[in-house]
Amino acid sequence: MFRGDRGDRGDRGDRGEDGGADEGLPGPVVLSLVLLGAMFGMAAPADGGWWPHPVAWVALGVQAVHCLPWTARLRGAWTLAAQLLLVPWSGVPGFAAASVLLLVRRPVRWALFALVVAGAAVLAADSPYGAANGAGNALAQGLTVYALTRLFHRYAELHATRGRLASARVAAERQRAARDLHAALGVPLAAVLRLAAAGDAAGVAATARRAAAGVRRAPEPGPAADPPDGPLPAPVLPVLVAVHAGYLAVGVVYLTERHLAPLPLAAALAALATVTGLQVRHSLPRPPGVRPAGFGWTWALQCAVAVAVLFGPDGTHPQLLAFAAASALVLLPPAAGWPVLAAAILAAGAVSGAAAVDVVTIALVCYGLALLTAMVQRVREARLALAELAVARERRRIARDVHDLLGSGLTAVAVSAELAVRQPSAGHLERAAALAERTLGELRAVPADGAVLDLSAELTAAEALLTAAGITLDRTGDPEQVPPADRPLLAAVLREGTTNVLRHSRATRCTLVLDRNGLHLSNDRARPGPHSPGHGTPNLTTRATTHRATLTSAPDGHGGWLLTTTLPTTP
Repeated sequence: MFRGDRGDRGDRGDRGEDGGADEGLPGPVVLSLVLLGAMFGMAAPADGGWWPHPVAWVALGVQAVHCLPWTARLRGAWTLAAQLLLVPWSGVPGFAAASVLLLVRRPVRWALFALVVAGAAVLAADSPYGAANGAGNALAQGLTVYALTRLFHRYAELHATRGRLASARVAAERQRAARDLHAALGVPLAAVLRLAAAGDAAGVAATARRAAAGVRRAPEPGPAADPPDGPLPAPVLPVLVAVHAGYLAVGVVYLTERHLAPLPLAAALAALATVTGLQVRHSLPRPPGVRPAGFGWTWALQCAVAVAVLFGPDGTHPQLLAFAAASALVLLPPAAGWPVLAAAILAAGAVSGAAAVDVVTIALVCYGLALLTAMVQRVREARLALAELAVARERRRIARDVHDLLGSGLTAVAVSAELAVRQPSAGHLERAAALAERTLGELRAVPADGAVLDLSAELTAAEALLTAAGITLDRTGDPEQVPPADRPLLAAVLREGTTNVLRHSRATRCTLVLDRNGLHLSNDRARPGPHSPGHGTPNLTTRATTHRATLTSAPDGHGGWLLTTTLPTTP
C-alpha cells in the first residue's frame, strides 16, 4: 500500500515457478525476512528517521511467537491482547490483523479482522487517502502474513510426516493384495482341500495346475497412485485477489487526491491497473516449473510501464517498480531475478528512500509467498513420490513372494496330486492336502510382512517331492550349518529349484550341497531345447542381492542344470 506517499503493498507470488520460486532458503528464514520487510515498510519511524520505533520491534517479536510452529506454548489470549494494544504505537496494524486470523476461531476471526482493519483506517484518518492507506496496509499485511504462516506450518507438517503417507499407502496396498490373492488363490486352494477330502486326485491336480499357471504369469500392475493429498492450506487465490484489489483501491484514492489533469490521471490509473493486473497474472498458483504463457512479454510490459511512470510529469508511483522486481524473482532464475531487484531498489531510491524501502518490502512479500508456496508443493510431491516408491517396492515384494512361494507351493500340490492319480495308495493325496494347507497359510502371510520359510521344513518337503517323483536326491550338509539369517533365503532358493526340477527337467538324480557358504542344487537331465526363463530366477537373484549373496542358474555342461547360491563371507 502507501505510507505517506509510498506504496507498501503486500501481494504474493505464484506457487512454484521454476526461477525465483526454487527452494534454497529455509522456511523460517523466508518467513522472518518477510516479517522484517513488512515491519520496515509499514512501521512508524523513530524520531522521524527510517529506523522503526522500538514498539514496532516488540510487535515483531509478538508476531514471531504467533507465526512460528515451535512457539505454540507461548501464544494465547494474552499475546493477542498485547499485539492489539501495541497497534497505536507500533504502526504495524497488519501484525494484529494477522494474529487475529491465526489465533481466533471461525467465524469470529473475520469479524475481528474487519474491526482491526477499520481501526487502522481510523488511526490514519487525517485524509481520505490516509484512511484508505491505513486500512489497505492492515488488510494487505494481515492477509499475507496469515497466508505465509499457514504455508510455513503446512510445509513443516508435511516435511515432518513424509513417511506417514508411504506407510498408509503400503497398508492400503497390502489390503488390496490380500483381497486379490484371496480371490485368485484362496478360492482355488479351498477347492483343492475340498477335492482332496473327497479323494478326487485328478480334480486336485487340475485345479492346482490352473492356479499355478495364473500365479506364474507376469503380475498385473496395481492401480494408479492418488493425486497429491489435500488443497493448499491457506486461501492463496482469495488472498492474492484481495491484496491486489486493496492496492488498486488505495492507489486510485491516492491519485484522485492529487487533483491531476484528466489525461495524466487517466494515464496514471491505466499504469496502476496494468502493473497490478500483470502482477496478479504472474502470481497465480501453478505447479512447480510452470510459468504463465507469454510471461516474457507480459513481464517486459510490466517493467516498461513501471519505469515510464518514473518519468511522468508528476513522478507518480515509484513503488510500481516493486511489482516488476517481484515478478522477476518469481519468474526468472535467481541469477537474473536478484540483479533486477537491485536495479529496482536503486531506481526507486533515486526518487526517495521511502520508495526504495517499499520496493524491498513488496518484493520480499511477493517472493516469500511464492517461495513458500513452491516449497509446500515440492514437499507434497516428494511425499507422494516416497509413497509411490514404497508401494512399488511392496508390489514387487508381493509379486516375488506370490511367484516364488505360492507358485512353487501350488506346483508341489499338483505334482503330488498327479502322483496320487498314478499311485492312489501311496499317500500322495494326503501330502497334496498338507502342501495345500501350507500354501494357504503362506497366502495369508504374503500380504503382511511376507512368509518366512524354514530351511529344514523345505528340505524335508523337497526330499519327499523328489523321491515321490522318482528322482534320487543325494544330499551333503545340514541346515544347521547355514547361518540363521541366511536360512530363509536358501529355503526360497531350494523351493524354487525343486519346482524347476519337477517342471523343467527329466531328471533321475539331483545333488544338493548345503553349507555355510551357500547352496548348490544340480540335476542330471535338463529338458532339451531352448530354455525360456520366467520370473523365478530374476526373483531369486533379487532376493540374493538383498542378502548380499550371488545366484547363478545355468547348464552344467554335462546335460544337466546347476543352481548355485553363494552367501557373503562372514568375517
